[in-house]
Amino acid sequence: MKLKMIVAIGLLSVILMACSSDGNNASNGEVVENIKELVYGYSSGNLSSPTVQASSHQLLVINNDETTDIYNLPEDEFYVAIAPYINQTHH
Repeated sequence: MKLKMIVAIGLLSVILMACSSDGNNASNGEVVENIKELVYGYSSGNLSSPTVQASSHQLLVINNDETTDIYNLPEDEFYVAIAPYINQTHH
């Protein structure tokens, strides 16, 4: 019984480690800068996607194949979007 539990915990640990590793060795600072660049790219129109939603703490990008990429902004920072308009903000 103990052996089965140890094997199950070991397999679960391996699966969790495999899922959490994305193969990217970028430091935390590089990841934060990349997310900031993504936010700036979508905000300025340099990057495009069918749907991009920015909340104060996350950037959600819905791709052409309808998959969603979620990027968490750093906990000590937030994003504010201000949409300038004359008569309306969206068409």
